[in-house]
Amino acid sequence: MAWEFERVAGPFRATEGPIWAVDAVRFTEIKEHQVLEYDPETGQTSVYIDSTAGAVGLHEGRDGELYACEAEGHRIAALTPDEPASVVVDGFDGTPLNGPNDLEIDRDGDIWFTDPDDKDRGLLGHTSVFRAERPDVDANASGDWQLVHLTDEMDRPNGILLSPDETRLYVAECTYGPDQATDLRAYPIRDDGSLGPREILHDFGDHRGIDGMTLTESGDIVACAGWEKGGPGPSVYVFSPSGEVLERHPFPEDRPTNCTLGGPDGSTLYVADMTGSLYAAETDRSAYVRF
Repeated sequence: MAWEFERVAGPFRATEGPIWAVDAVRFTEIKEHQVLEYDPETGQTSVYIDSTAGAVGLHEGRDGELYACEAEGHRIAALTPDEPASVVVDGFDGTPLNGPNDLEIDRDGDIWFTDPDDKDRGLLGHTSVFRAERPDVDANASGDWQLVHLTDEMDRPNGILLSPDETRLYVAECTYGPDQATDLRAYPIRDDGSLGPREILHDFGDHRGIDGMTLTESGDIVACAGWEKGGPGPSVYVFSPSGEVLERHPFPEDRPTNCTLGGPDGSTLYVADMTGSLYAAETDRSAYVRF
C-alpha cells in the first residue's frame, strides 16, 4: 500500500515530537517554544502550551501526563497548560543534562531518553541514553526521580523506542558527517535494567539516519530518515524488529523528524518535519498501545 502524505497543519518554522492524545495530535514547534494541537475533526491547529524550554520530543505518560524533552532547559519536564512545568530530571551527578531530544515511557512509568549535544551547549562531556525512574513513595520519601545512566557509546543518540515486551531498547544513532556512525541499533535489556551489547540493525552509511520513530501493533518500527542531500531521499521506513526494511515511503519534505500513529483505529500516520509542517497518511498499519 502506497502512503499518500497530505499536509494537515502548517507550515510553521520547525515541527517535532507528534503524539496521538485521545482525539488530537500534539506536536512541538521547536523554534517558537510551543506545543501545538491539531484536531482532525475540525482541521484546526491551536496552541496547547504557549511557552516551553525548547521542547522537542513528547510522550504521554501512563496517567495521561504530557512529558517533554526540553532541550534548552536541559531537562525532562511534565507540561500542563497554563501552569509552570514540573521538572522530572535536569542533571546527572551534579551537572546539567546536555539537551534531551526524544523519550519513551515503559509500563512502570519510567522515562527512557536520549541526551545528545546538538548545539555544543552541554557540560557532561558525553552524549548518553538515560532512564529516569519514577519515585516509589514508599521507598523514596523525597519523591525524587532517580536517574540511571545506560550508555554513552553513541555520538548523537536520537530516536528511542522499547519493544512491546520491553526486553529490547531501540536507539537511533543520527550523525550527519562522513565516516560517522548512522544506524538503528538494539540493546537487550538485562533483568537488572542495564543494557547488553548493541546490535546494529540497519546502517544508513553517509546519509541522514533516523530522527524519530514509532512502534506498530505488530512490533515493527516506523521511522523518519533521509534527506535531500543524497541516498534514497527523505523517507518514512518500516523496519522489522530484526532490522529488515519492509517498506520505504518517499516523504514530500526534505527532513522528516518524527512520527506517530493515531486516529480512531490507530492507522493514520502523522509526520512532522524540519520545514515546519504536520503531514498525515492513511496506512495499513496500526499503533502499538503500551498502556
